[in-house]
Amino acid sequence: MWKTRPPVVIGLSIIWLVVVLIAALFAEVLAPHGYADQSLLKRLQPPAFLGGLPDYLLGTDGLGRDVLSRVIYAMRTSIVIAVMGTVISASVGTALGIIAAHFRGWVDDLIMMLVDFQAAIPFLIVALAVLAFFGNNFVLLVVLIGLFGWDGYARIARGLVLSTNGQGYAFAIRTLGVHPARVYFRHVLPNMLSIIMVQITLNFPEIILLETSLSFLGLGVQPPGTSLGLLLGEGRNYLATAWWIGIPAGVVIFLTTLAISLVGDWLRDMLDPNLKGEIA
Repeated sequence: MWKTRPPVVIGLSIIWLVVVLIAALFAEVLAPHGYADQSLLKRLQPPAFLGGLPDYLLGTDGLGRDVLSRVIYAMRTSIVIAVMGTVISASVGTALGIIAAHFRGWVDDLIMMLVDFQAAIPFLIVALAVLAFFGNNFVLLVVLIGLFGWDGYARIARGLVLSTNGQGYAFAIRTLGVHPARVYFRHVLPNMLSIIMVQITLNFPEIILLETSLSFLGLGVQPPGTSLGLLLGEGRNYLATAWWIGIPAGVVIFLTTLAISLVGDWLRDMLDPNLKGEIA
């Protein structure tokens, strides 16, 4: 019998993702201090549960800024960048996959050659080179992150369109003189939406890790802004003396990527018709 309730681990993962989403949406309300508010008299204070100031639950950093507030705002920044990058990646990859399957011939060969090229290059090295050469700005960062992983969407969309085109209902619609664009938007895309959504959940953690890696190396989000990777980079110099500066950001990155990966695997198992009969 088909399970209607997710396993306990999946339920906890969904709860954590809801907490992250709430923190990102209501950062101004939930953060006890401004993420850039400084007080040198309160610098490097330990967390409140270790004898620190009660107003700073996770302590302060080297400039006296509240670590908890910075983590909350960093969650918003990283999630926003990851969502924007995922939308770009999914849109570009799906569109190119549909184009390749529709035109076939040299268009298909060219797009699939780009897919193979994208899959073969070390994207982090390319992103570092581009940001170092052209300089860092938010738009360029989002565009670069959006170009990560589009090849996976292109492969999936191409395969699904080729499969759909071989089915009877798609051929019947075309014989009625319906425009191909309407066929794809009204009939093909809705059928592939569930699979694309699963791919998004599987690709989203990789995009978060890419953004945090770039910010950790100093080529992502720049001060006075904040992101999870930037906080992790700031805390590496204090690991021996003030571990609470970087550890909370690392924990959030770990839990968030793990939760999204677990939920993505669960959704894939639920939506895969070949596994429905095996899940009781």
